[in-house]
This record gives sequence, C-alpha cells and structure tokens, in this order.
Amino acid sequence: MNIKKTWLISFAVALLVAGIPIFELWCSQTVYSGADLQFHLNRIHEIVSQFQSGRVSLISYSSFNSVGSGVEYFYPSLTLIPAVLTFLVIKNAVMAYYISLLIYGVMTFAVAQYSFNSILKDKWLSTLSSVMFSLSAYRVFSIIGVSAFGEFLAIAWLPLIFLGYYRVIQRRSWRTLWIAMTLMAYTHLLSLLLTVVILIITTFIRLLLNYKSVIGELPYYIKAILSFSFSFLAFLVPFLILTKDNQIVSPDSVLHYQWAKSFAGYYVSSIRLLSTRTLGFVFVAALIGMFFMWHHFSKKTRLYFWIGIILTFISSSDFPWFIVEHSFISILQFPYRILPFAILFLTLGTVYGVNDITADSVIKERGYTKARVVIVLIMITMITTIVSVHKYKKSMDDTFKVEKVQTGHLNYTPFASYRVNQLTFDKQYNNSFNTYGAFDYWTALALKNKSTIISHKVLDSTGKPIFSKTILKKSGIGYDVINPTGQQLDLPFLKYNGVSYTVTVDGTPVESLLSKRGTLAVSVTKGHHVIRVSTKADKKFQVMLLVSIMATLVILVFPYIYRRS
Repeated sequence: MNIKKTWLISFAVALLVAGIPIFELWCSQTVYSGADLQFHLNRIHEIVSQFQSGRVSLISYSSFNSVGSGVEYFYPSLTLIPAVLTFLVIKNAVMAYYISLLIYGVMTFAVAQYSFNSILKDKWLSTLSSVMFSLSAYRVFSIIGVSAFGEFLAIAWLPLIFLGYYRVIQRRSWRTLWIAMTLMAYTHLLSLLLTVVILIITTFIRLLLNYKSVIGELPYYIKAILSFSFSFLAFLVPFLILTKDNQIVSPDSVLHYQWAKSFAGYYVSSIRLLSTRTLGFVFVAALIGMFFMWHHFSKKTRLYFWIGIILTFISSSDFPWFIVEHSFISILQFPYRILPFAILFLTLGTVYGVNDITADSVIKERGYTKARVVIVLIMITMITTIVSVHKYKKSMDDTFKVEKVQTGHLNYTPFASYRVNQLTFDKQYNNSFNTYGAFDYWTALALKNKSTIISHKVLDSTGKPIFSKTILKKSGIGYDVINPTGQQLDLPFLKYNGVSYTVTVDGTPVESLLSKRGTLAVSVTKGHHVIRVSTKADKKFQVMLLVSIMATLVILVFPYIYRRS
C-alpha cells in the first residue's frame, strides 16, 4: 500500500509539473505557432499519415511541401512516437498537441525523478530537483515559446546521462550511460554532439586530476561506446550513406552568439519572470541563499555550484565566442544551448545545498528542516512559472495573429508568429512550407530549383511547365499529366541517391532518372498519363534496423541470463 501511495503521489506531482507550463495555453484551444513548431509538426504529421496508410517510408509525401523531402533520414524521430500515437488516437489536433506536451512533461519528470533519486537517495531532494529541472525557464520556453521538439525532448535525457556517467565513475554500471546516450542520439543529433563534447572535456579534466581513477573507467566507456554504436546503426548507416552520396543542405552553421543573453542578463530576466531562454527565479533565489550560507556547504555542493556558474557564463554573450565563430564550433549555432547543462548542475548544487544546511545543527535549530525548505522552493518554482507563463501568453495574445481563414495559405515568414485552432491547425503542413528549416536536408541541386519544385510544376525536356495535376495520397504521390510530345518529364519530387523509388506510368513500372533540377524524371509517350511515385525502405536500412534491435535486446537481456546461469 505504501508503494502504491508513493507512486500515486509521484504521478500526481508529475502531472501537476507537466501541466503548469501548458494549462493556460491549453484552455485557449489555440496553438501559438512559429517556425520551429511548423517544422516539427510537419515531421509528426508525416509519420501519422504514413501509419494511417499502412505504408511507412522515410521520405515525406504529406508534409514538407509534398515534394519527397528526406528529413526523417537526417533528423532522428524515435522519441516522436508518443506524439504520433497521440495524434493517431485523438482527432482534435489542438487537444492532441497539448496532450503530447503533457506526456512529454510527465516523461521528463519521471526520468529526472529516477535519475536524481538514484544519486541522492532522498525522496524530498529528488522531488525538489525534478521540479526545478522540469520547470526551469529554458525548458518551459522550449515548450511554449518555440516548441523546438528536438532540443526540448533532448533536455529530458540530461539527468539520466549524468546518472550514467556517475555510475561509470562509481564503476557500478555502463548500461545507464549507453541507454541515455542512445535515447539522446535518437532525439537530437546536435544535443548528442554537445553532450559528448562536455563529457570528453569533463573526463579529460578528471584525468589530469586523478589519472589512475579515470584509467580504471576505460573498460566501461569502451563497452558503452560499442553498445551505442550497434544500437544507433539503424539511423547512423542510412545517414552516412545518404550524406556521402548526396550534396545535402544542412542547417546553417552560423554562430549567433549575439543572440545569447549576457551573463547578468540571464539572472535579470529570471528575476523579471520572463519566459525566455533563461534560468528561472528559483535558481536566483537559491544562488543568493548560497552566497549567504557559503561556509555551511560541502565541497561537492560548491563544485556543482561553480560548474553551473561557469557553464552559464559560457552560454552567455560575454564569453569570447568571436574567437571561434568561424571554426567547427559554429555547428552549435546558439551558445544558449549549453544552458540546460548549467541548469542541471545548478539544480544539483541547490539540492545538495539544501541537504547541507538542513543537516547543520545550528541552522536546524532555527526551523530549517529539509521538508520545509523543499516545500518552499517547490512553491516558489511553481508559482513563478505560472506567473511567467501568464505574462508570456498575454504578450502573445497582443502580437500573434489569429488565423481564421480555413482556405488559402498562411503568411509564412522565417519567423512566423500566429495562432491556429482546430479548424486551421492543418494549414501548417498542408500549405506551402517556406519558413525556417523548410529546405534543410534537400540536395544542393534541388535547392537551386526550389521555386518550381514547391509549386509542383512538371517540366518537359526543355524545362517548360506542362499541364499537370498533383494527386496526393498517404501511400504516395501522383501526377495527372498531358504530355504534348513524347519526351522525358521532370517531376517535382526530390531524388536522393541511395533511396529506392518506384515509379509507374498508367500502372506500368518505369525506370526513374535524375533530372536537371535534382528531382525524379521519367520517359513518357505523348498523351494523357497518370504517373505515381512511392518509396520503400532500403534493404540496408532494414538490415541495420534488425541489427540495432537485436543488439539492444541482447545487451539488455544478457546480464539476467548470465546471472541465472
């Protein structure tokens, strides 16, 4: 009964924490949309449509302008499954969207609770740390401000990665680190790269300070890396093959360090309760308390505190980013992406600090019990989050356009800001998608001809448009054409080397060619024809998927089989 009661309380707290950032927006029955959300909703919609059709492919038909974009080959989508399942079950798109966010919020809290509790061995402290981390201003803004699903979901795995690294240091297990890194890899590649860099730097510093200890950890790292490599093959091999055989247009690698706040700005914006990429009011309150009680804290608490402060500084515009802005570091794009790591360590510093001061007999006599301090900090976190979300919604209501017209196109711009309801929700992926990220992962040749491709123009051998009508189906795409002369036709559907295409003309399979604009081309006789295009999973991908699944199962199950034997 006590176990059930504990689970029920934890689940209730998780629901509360997950609901606080989205409840007020949910009640509006509109979605506050923008460029990032459009990009990720196109990803979700494509997978939903393909599941409904019963024919799954990594090439987009229903989304991303319906021109055969290969986004799913280059952007991991495994952790979008909860959102996909939600949209499959719930037909009200606005409701499905917010329930998806609620599910991810509960998931983030659960991962944080498990990870922090495994380290702290204290329910009060693990609950506090989970609430602080889940409701940090940076993560909340990732939900309500930009809905950058990749980074927003990647943040959830940071406590688990820390736990995995902690367990390697303790030489107890490497599997937690492997699982956490695999989940991160199947969520957001840039967050994976940043995590690897931070872990390498941390390990190198520890190597200089304690050579023998780190050398003893090497077998654990090797096992984790090998296991990760097998588990990630299903995505990695197709990614490498298509990247090698095609001139893929990647997201711009420009280091926008001016977009980050100053070091002081992160604290000022937190005090002002702004829902932006910042820390959060509770961290400012905790840091002020730390300065006044510094001599009461342990070395571990101070260490986490200083790591958090240093990472916050590195995340700021005050850090000399201009020195490395033209190096490979530019792939980071935005320095504030380091801020979630700072928040993780500031969270640990805060909870360890609470543990230190509540264990101090002098302070304890003043009534600073652990339960009281934890409850106060949780209340501060929740209340300030509610206020900041309310302020943000009020600001959006004053500036975001309400999309009411059900037909026609949205006014897409690189930083589109508008509100959609249930009736206009699908305009985000059923119309011209010409905003930030719309042309990422195209081939360079196709990008040069994007205007005629996204306008769905079928061209003749001279490059002139002919009469055509696009037939969009969930299992593929078709073109109803009238060919004035017998000649090769250029279809507005991207062609990637390494992807298997099936093209039929009036039901008869024909050979697919590469056109001058980087799309599919077919030879067609004079007259009226229906051309259909579909793709299927490449055999290499199927093999790699099987290897990844089998390797993951073996690595997970083997320890239990070994123990029984």
